[in-house]
Amino acid sequence: MDRQQQFLDLTGDFIASVDKHYRIEFINRSGRELLGIDQEHDLSVLPLHVSDFHTESTWQQLSREIFPQVLECGYWSGVVNFRTLPGDEVPVSLRILPHLDEQGQVTGLTGIGQDQRLKRAFQTQEAMAERILDSTIEGIIVTDAGARIERVNPAFTQITGYTAAEVLGQTPKLLRSNHHEQPFYDAMNASLRRHGSWQGEVWNRRKSGEVYLQWMSVSALKDDNGAVTNFVSIFHDLTEMRAKEAQIEELAFTDPLTGMGNRYKLMQTLAQLLRRDRKTSRDSALIALMCIDIGQLSPINDRFGMRGGDQLIKLQAERLQQHLGDRLSFFRLTGDELVAILNDTHDLTGMARYANECIGQLQVPLYLEGEAIRLSPSAGLAVFPKDGDDADTLLACAQTAMIAAKQAGRDSYRFYDEALSNELRQRLMLEQQLRLAIQHETGLGLELYLQPKVNIIDRALVGAEVLLRWQHPEKGMISPGEFIPLAEESRLIVALDRWVFSQSCALLQQWQSLLPGLPRLSVNLSARQLQEPDLVDWCLHTIAQYGLEAQQLELEVTETAFINLADDVLRQLAGLREAGFSLALDDFGTGYSSLTYLRRLPLDVVKIDRSFVADLCTDARAATLLKGMIQLLSELEFGVVAEGIETDEQARLLQGIGCKTGQGFLFYRPMPASEFIQLYIEAGTGFGH
Repeated sequence: MDRQQQFLDLTGDFIASVDKHYRIEFINRSGRELLGIDQEHDLSVLPLHVSDFHTESTWQQLSREIFPQVLECGYWSGVVNFRTLPGDEVPVSLRILPHLDEQGQVTGLTGIGQDQRLKRAFQTQEAMAERILDSTIEGIIVTDAGARIERVNPAFTQITGYTAAEVLGQTPKLLRSNHHEQPFYDAMNASLRRHGSWQGEVWNRRKSGEVYLQWMSVSALKDDNGAVTNFVSIFHDLTEMRAKEAQIEELAFTDPLTGMGNRYKLMQTLAQLLRRDRKTSRDSALIALMCIDIGQLSPINDRFGMRGGDQLIKLQAERLQQHLGDRLSFFRLTGDELVAILNDTHDLTGMARYANECIGQLQVPLYLEGEAIRLSPSAGLAVFPKDGDDADTLLACAQTAMIAAKQAGRDSYRFYDEALSNELRQRLMLEQQLRLAIQHETGLGLELYLQPKVNIIDRALVGAEVLLRWQHPEKGMISPGEFIPLAEESRLIVALDRWVFSQSCALLQQWQSLLPGLPRLSVNLSARQLQEPDLVDWCLHTIAQYGLEAQQLELEVTETAFINLADDVLRQLAGLREAGFSLALDDFGTGYSSLTYLRRLPLDVVKIDRSFVADLCTDARAATLLKGMIQLLSELEFGVVAEGIETDEQARLLQGIGCKTGQGFLFYRPMPASEFIQLYIEAGTGFGH
């Protein structure tokens, strides 16, 4: 048996014998390796059974179906899943034979099998290769060693028009277009013999007769002895690709909205001009870059949508191309920012003349949906080599000058200078710090101040207006007149408004747990805030977070927010009013002051601007006008608050014409919230008493 066991151990097949109780009597080396049985394991000392190597369901199948079939038929073959001692599942192709004694009685079984994992892995790889072959977008031809086609993929049919049935058994010669002489194919075959591969461009012919250009790679497949068994050709159609390359190049350098060159084309063109200028004499024309902001596009997008804004950009670009395109090269940088290259002027005066022409063209009204739109463009110029000797620097300087023109009031142009750049750099830094301050929970120096409102007759506190101050950690106190316009220009004003609203709610929450009869706080809302579609929901969500009621807050808006009386603004105001917020019209008298607004707007309070109050003692007509306004507002059941009261005489006159509530330095200056609440505590009896 030892000699027989040695022979059985040499085979790679699994061989095992079991007795009639399914106890394993013998298992060869390959079987032990397969099932994880130690080669030194003594089966007579530590018995193992067939059931030790199968799941319960497989063992039931063996004992009830397979083993009885062996006894009945004398053999069984099939695939059985074994479970190794470490717990891995192994599929085995198994043949089972019975052992018979001299009387023909079954004394045991022998199983011979092969591990199927490697075969299944190969099958999986073959299936995956088939799927890849069928799904690739490149055409594939597989031939035998004699170049007879054995296989093509679906992409071959799509490219050539021939089905697999039409080409099987033929050679690739049926695709030839006669554009190549025989030496071309001789060189291809020589490369295949020498190197086993060839690749290059080939003109072939589709089934329809159309000639097309393709890129083809041919490889020879060899067996272990180095003999060629197959050739594989992979190809793709170049005619469509070449056309697409031309389109892609056009798209890569052209702005799709305006048809102007884009940023890449600008930088490429400018770099070429600068290289050429360095090689020529300084008597040649100057090169300058002009950045153009076509106007304030944000309100257009807000009102007409992004499509309206795009239409406006396109119309303005067409206008510039039509009137100045023969003298200037225009490009679209981004959004509403265009760039022009000036290289045919010899002095700054000529450049300024071009800038004026561009601004003049862009100022001419355009029509969107039947409505006249007049924009306020700005332009900035930078000159080579004074302001920069490379394309990137020159562009940055021109943009800096353009920003300066915008900040100077628009409808103008600016030339770049270094001092201007430093000023704008500081402004940009301040904008970034403001952005961080809004995002930071502590505000990084942002602080709420409150200016009390009083009953003019008895000077009792009746409320307060929330104001914002910025104690910058490095620059000290920054005026609201500096950082509020900055927030509006950078579109931070919405976030800033909401920061103030949230902090005001936090103050009320803190106070209401300590003191009864809290004052109503007035919080300002910018015109931009009223255009936010989620404004009402956001306000309600915020007061709910702080456990407040809408009646505890008054929202102040300025006249400028209503000049166009957009329907969405009216809906926002109506929604806030329905939610329970009190609404106040701030700075009444500084804008159009149309009585139509007072009739249509859902207001509770009108605040008379300080300019009316300032003229009250020196201008009799101002006093008369103010008296009539207050009477009218009272009859319309609006509350009235006079702003900017600074003298006793102003207070006395306001009281005399029927104004009961006011605020100003005569009573109180704006103060930190902590001082205000202390003032409230000292008032003792509460607000309005």
